[in-house]
Amino acid sequence: MVNHFPGTGFITNKVDLATSNSKYIPKAFKLPANKKEFLQYASKNKDALFLEKHNQHRGVFLKNVSEIDLSSGESFVQEYVQKPFLVDGHKFDIGVYVVLTSVNPLRVYYYKGDVLFRYCPAKYYPFDPKVLDKYVVGDDYLPTWEVPSLAHPYTALGFTMKEAFDTYVRSKGKDPAVMWAEVERAISEVFLNKEHHIIEALKNYPSGDNFFEMMRFDLVVDEDLKVYLLEANMSPNLSSAHYPPNQLLYEQVLYNLFSLVGVASYMNGRENTDLRGQSQAENMVSAQKNIAVWSDECSTKCRDRCEISPVCGLCRPCLGAKLRKSLFKAHKEFLHKGDFKRLFPPEMVTFLSRTFMEQSQAENMVSAQKNIAVWSDECSTKCRDRCEISPVCGLCRPCLGAKLRKSLLKAHKEFLHKGDFKRLFPPEMVQKQLTTEQFKSLNKMNQQQYLWYQGKCNIDITWCK
Repeated sequence: MVNHFPGTGFITNKVDLATSNSKYIPKAFKLPANKKEFLQYASKNKDALFLEKHNQHRGVFLKNVSEIDLSSGESFVQEYVQKPFLVDGHKFDIGVYVVLTSVNPLRVYYYKGDVLFRYCPAKYYPFDPKVLDKYVVGDDYLPTWEVPSLAHPYTALGFTMKEAFDTYVRSKGKDPAVMWAEVERAISEVFLNKEHHIIEALKNYPSGDNFFEMMRFDLVVDEDLKVYLLEANMSPNLSSAHYPPNQLLYEQVLYNLFSLVGVASYMNGRENTDLRGQSQAENMVSAQKNIAVWSDECSTKCRDRCEISPVCGLCRPCLGAKLRKSLFKAHKEFLHKGDFKRLFPPEMVTFLSRTFMEQSQAENMVSAQKNIAVWSDECSTKCRDRCEISPVCGLCRPCLGAKLRKSLLKAHKEFLHKGDFKRLFPPEMVQKQLTTEQFKSLNKMNQQQYLWYQGKCNIDITWCK
C-alpha cells in the first residue's frame, strides 16, 4: 500500500484549492494572473477584507487592497471570513481527518471519533489586524483544555473536543448538527471536483488499487455557523510533542486508518506490551472519550448529583469501574463487528489466521460475491438476459465488469473495517429512495458505485451512511 495518491496535489496545493469555484471556499485570486478580477471584486465588495497567503510557506497577513503586492508571483489573496463564531471570545479552526481510498469509483471517509480544534491564543475583540494571535492559528495555539467553557466537559467529563464544542454551541441556542452536515458536503464537493485530476495522474501507473491518502481539512465557521473550507494538509502533523493530550487523538486516527485501508485490521496487545504500557495500547483503541455520552445532561443536571437521573450513572464522575470496563469492551466490539449484527448477548468470533488457508479463500471469508450482490429483484427479472436495459443491470453478476467487481469487493472490506471513520462519498442515502439529481451529475463508474451502495442500503440500513 502506498500512502499517497498521485494527483492529490490539486487538493492540497493552497492556490489550486483556494481558487476552486465553491460556495464553501472564500473567494480567492492568483496574483498577478487575476489582478484585474481581484480589483473588480474588491471594488464591488468595499467591506471585504483580504488575507495575503503564500503557497510555499505558512505566512498569512490581513491587508487592505492598497497594501497588497499585486505583482507577486508567489502569493494569492483570499477574502477573509469576518464575524467568526467565537468560543469564550476566541476564534478557532477545525481540523477534520479525511481518507481517500479509491477514485473512479470515488470513496472518501472522515474520522468521526473526534476532530482537532485549535483556538487563537488572544481574544478576537477588540480586533486588531496587527495582532496575528487574534485571528491566525499558529503552532502555539490555545488547546481545548485551556478554553474555560470547554475545560470541564473535556477534562473532567472526558468528552471529545467535538462533543465539548457541540455542548457549548447548543448552550448558545444553535444546532451544531447543521454545521457538521455542511462540513461533510464541503469536503465531499472538493473530491468530486478534483477527482478527474487524480484519475488522469493514475494513468501513469499500472493499477490504482494500492493507494490511499489521509489529509487534514482545515475549516472555520462564522457567527451563523456557516462553514468555510480553508485548506487541505497533505501528511498532517501527528506529533504530540507540543501538546501531549493530543496523543490519543493521533493514535486513534492512525489505528482506525490502518484498519480501514487493510494495513492492520486488529491489534495484538501482547506484542504492544513489550513496546509500551498495555493501558496505553488499549486506550488507543477505546478510551474514555469513546464511551462518553449524554453530554448535555452530564454538563448540567448530573454535574453535582449522580442519582438525579438514570443517565447520570453514565457520566464520568458517576460511572462505576465494572460498567466502565464493560463499555470499553462494547466499544471495541462495535469497531470490529464487521458484517455481524448484535443480537443479545453479542456473538463472539475467533480471528482465523491466513496461515490456515489459501490467500483466495481468506479473502472470500471477508468479502465474496454474495457480499456485493444487490438489486436481486431486477437481476432476477428484467436484467436476466439484457445488461443494457437499466443502469442497475450493470451490477448483476453476469454483467459486472472485472474492474468494478474488484473495486466493490474492496469497498465491502472498507465497510467492515471502517471503525470510527464515516463515509463521505458516496454520500448518505435513504432506503428505497434514489436521489436522481446528484446521481446524474456523476461519471459512469461513480454512477454504478452509487447504485451499488443504494442497493446495499436497501438491504441493510447500516450501509446507508
